[in-house]
Amino acid sequence: MNADLARKIGAFWSKNDSVPGTRWWDSPMVIRHVNVIVNGEPVDGLSMGLINRAKNLLGNRPPLEKGISVGCGIGVKEMQLIREGIVTSFDLFELSTERIARGRALAEKQGMEENVRFINGDAFSTVDGRKIYDLVHWNNSLHHMMDVHHAVAWSKEVLKSGGLFFMDDFVGAAHFQWPEEQLAMATEARRSLRGTKYLRNPAPKSFFSRKYLPCRLKRPNLKGMLRSDPSEAADSDRIIPAIMREFPSAEIIKTGGVIYHLALMDAIANFDETVAQDRRILRSLLDLDMSCIEQGETHYAVCLAIKN
Repeated sequence: MNADLARKIGAFWSKNDSVPGTRWWDSPMVIRHVNVIVNGEPVDGLSMGLINRAKNLLGNRPPLEKGISVGCGIGVKEMQLIREGIVTSFDLFELSTERIARGRALAEKQGMEENVRFINGDAFSTVDGRKIYDLVHWNNSLHHMMDVHHAVAWSKEVLKSGGLFFMDDFVGAAHFQWPEEQLAMATEARRSLRGTKYLRNPAPKSFFSRKYLPCRLKRPNLKGMLRSDPSEAADSDRIIPAIMREFPSAEIIKTGGVIYHLALMDAIANFDETVAQDRRILRSLLDLDMSCIEQGETHYAVCLAIKN
């Protein structure tokens, strides 16, 4: 990655934070639903289904010694893997200096400053040795790589024999240029909520804001996406093919998202999961998402692979 592009991406993520409550990862019901798909248990916590599946895969092995994570943000997911006994330490690469500062403060607060090493830079140009790490961790960062085939091949190269490739990521349309089939499925789901509280616009009210979210979903403006963050889903639709090529025995599980990610974007904020009717409607929408997976349509997937 050239230096100018790295600076642009780092600056974007230093100032970017999504509005709380408006995305699927803010919903305990959706998180439990995904964890059931991955490991059969409705446990709380993002990626906990995959973490528990990794524990089962590793069996009685002691914690992996050293991991690497690219695009780690503030490192909260990696620190969780340390607490869960998956790995002992991490080299954490991140382009946002603001997020690194927050991550170091978090590590100190949690007593993990000796377990994590934050590095501001491009992991691919910094780490060029072979068989260095016991774990390569990607959690919603692989889809920000400009060339995912290169990123996955690099992951295999830096892993020791017997090392673990761990991924929980967006694998849908590049730059969110949704295919027609997914737009149709998501729009139909939105139309089922028309005129209800579930499609109220959660954005701060202003003279220009709409009272309700639109039923018909569209692709985001491509030029605008490239201008604001060229790394967003840059090469995401090639992630699964890249993994299958580099790790032929990998276990890949599609976890959906056409409904809970696309159809319920922003709308998820209107569901009160303490209310029985809201839970019932959300459950029916998650069942619809499962039918999308069965038709081969997904936005997310998880993967575990042991390097031979």
